[in-house]
Amino acid sequence: MKTVPEPNAELLSAEEVHGDVASLTAALERRRAERWAYDLLARPDVRAMLDQLIASGACANEEEAIERALKTLVTAVTR
Repeated sequence: MKTVPEPNAELLSAEEVHGDVASLTAALERRRAERWAYDLLARPDVRAMLDQLIASGACANEEEAIERALKTLVTAVTR
């Protein structure tokens, strides 16, 4: 069933549309990143490496382990 816009309906401005699109894009990007992180952290090999780093005391938690690993890799690759 098609609906006809009301003649007195308030239209969104270009700025409002741009803001809505930006918000939706950010939400979709955040959701995509969450899905990617979940899939990566669900891998047994990745989970084992993180657990090993935390158990050794080298890192306090997963976030620190991932951050330090990335910094180490970037340093090794860019030198």
